[in-house]
Parts: sequence; structure tokens; C-alpha cells
Amino acid sequence: MAFLWKICFAVILALHSQVHAQKKKMTIEDILGPYRDVEQDSELARITLQFVKDEYNKDRTDGNIIEIRRINELKQQVSAGSVFSVDVEALVSVCFEKDPATGECQNHRKMKKRCKFYVEIILWHEHKRMLSGICR
Repeated sequence: MAFLWKICFAVILALHSQVHAQKKKMTIEDILGPYRDVEQDSELARITLQFVKDEYNKDRTDGNIIEIRRINELKQQVSAGSVFSVDVEALVSVCFEKDPATGECQNHRKMKKRCKFYVEIILWHEHKRMLSGICR
């Protein structure tokens, strides 16, 4: 009889462990996977940085990125496509005075800024989208 109680106890303990393991809360990294470093001299890095620069400069009135000076961090999170976390030091041209007739910048100053971007890229669909971007 004691042997039967031991077996029942072991089964209940095993069931309890399974139920408790399934209740663990999932994080976004459990679903998509963690961010991984991207080689800074890779083709993927070049494509991502060029897209970030072009997309940031679209319709900007507060300054355009002239050059990306230094890559602080470039990470990729793989899901159905890829989400890139990009942290760079950029040289930004800020226009202080425009010619009223042509709209061209007459007086500008170059400033070093730190920029942070999140970009979604699905290369096989030729899909690129800026999720967020800011330079300070």
C-alpha cells in the first residue's frame, strides 16, 4: 500500500511540474529570438546603413545626415524578416538660412550627432521600413 502512495505522489509531482513549466511568461525574445551583432563591414550592414541614411534624410527640415562616422552598435533580430537596431555617430548638416528664391541653403553648419534607428528589412521581398529613428 505504501508503494502505491509513493507512485501516486510521484505522478502528482510530475503533473504539477509540467503545469508550472507551461505557465512561464514568454518574452518577445522567446518568440523572435535575441538580437545578434552584425559584422560592420558586411553587405547587410552596408545595405542597412544606406537605407537608414536615405530614409532619415527624406523630407527633413532639421538637418540631413551627410556621413555616418562611427557605428556604435549594429544588431539584428531574426523573425520572418529582420529587425535591425542601429546606433551610430553621424555628421549632420543643419541649414540656418535658405535663399528665398531658390530654397537652397545659404548658411549651414555640420554637427556631430548620435542617432538610434530601428529598421525592418525583408531582403527576399525587397521590403525596407524605418520603424523609428532619432538623432540628438
